[in-house]
Amino acid sequence: MTSPIPVGLIGLGRHGSRYLRHLLEEETGGKLVAICRQQADEGQRQAARHHLQFFSDYRDLIADPTIQAVLVVGPPTLNFPIALEAIKHRKALLLEKPLALNSHEGKHIVEAAKQAGVPLMTGHTLRYEPVIRKIQEIGSTLGPWQSLRGTMHLEERLESNEVRKTDYGVLLEFGIHLLDWARVLIPGEPLFVSANVNGLSPTEIKKHADIHIVTRSGLSCHLNIAKIPTKRVTQIEITGEKGRVQGNWTTGLIKCFAHDQLISEERVPAAPTIVLMLKDFFRHLQRGTPFPITGEDGLKAVELVEASNQSAKTGLAIHVK
Repeated sequence: MTSPIPVGLIGLGRHGSRYLRHLLEEETGGKLVAICRQQADEGQRQAARHHLQFFSDYRDLIADPTIQAVLVVGPPTLNFPIALEAIKHRKALLLEKPLALNSHEGKHIVEAAKQAGVPLMTGHTLRYEPVIRKIQEIGSTLGPWQSLRGTMHLEERLESNEVRKTDYGVLLEFGIHLLDWARVLIPGEPLFVSANVNGLSPTEIKKHADIHIVTRSGLSCHLNIAKIPTKRVTQIEITGEKGRVQGNWTTGLIKCFAHDQLISEERVPAAPTIVLMLKDFFRHLQRGTPFPITGEDGLKAVELVEASNQSAKTGLAIHVK
């Protein structure tokens, strides 16, 4: 039996705490041995509680020779320096999405990992959502596709003024999930992106985006992404010549239609997407095989965010290769 891979976790905020819990409670193929967080007092308490090493500086965690892989789940503003430090020390790396704040940083990370031969995976957890996977499976039976549609409205959380000052908008925060989903379903084709995004001034937070993606062959994809004060909406839809499938990954409900008539419904059991992703990360790392979600995948999603913002600013459709 293969021994678990010793791993360090950088970032223990709201999302990073989920990683911590899953790494401690689930068999993922990795063994958490060290953590790092900005709030040193709380980090030391967590480390003592779970018998882990604590590092107040991510550079010290990365330099520890007992750690073979690094998981980065901190603010995206820190992905760039942390990633380069991990690559310098030849540590396998999982970066929670977005890969980087912009394509310039993203390209630098991807190229540095490639040159150093460091395995790099981007944490697009939505790919592991059971409803998403089931809908894509059903979509393959619908004949030639005519359109894709996705809606992702998440509740806005009340945060401190300091956090609000560094808000980087709905597209990088969570809309990038849908952009990645759309890109995966239409691989290898040039894309033309048109978008309306509110809050394009430097001081205004981007809370809503309406994006239209068209392939050269004419397949159309509409994405609507927003922060809202009320109940969340998470839905995707694939329409083909033979019918339509629609699913909501908050409720787990999938509906299939033929000529707009409902023909079936099913409820898909929920599954912890972070656990599924971590198992994939460590399994491929142990086998030495390519990750299912690469650094290049993360970069392409960031480029779609930038194309959407550019289109919103200029009023033009932006060509993305």
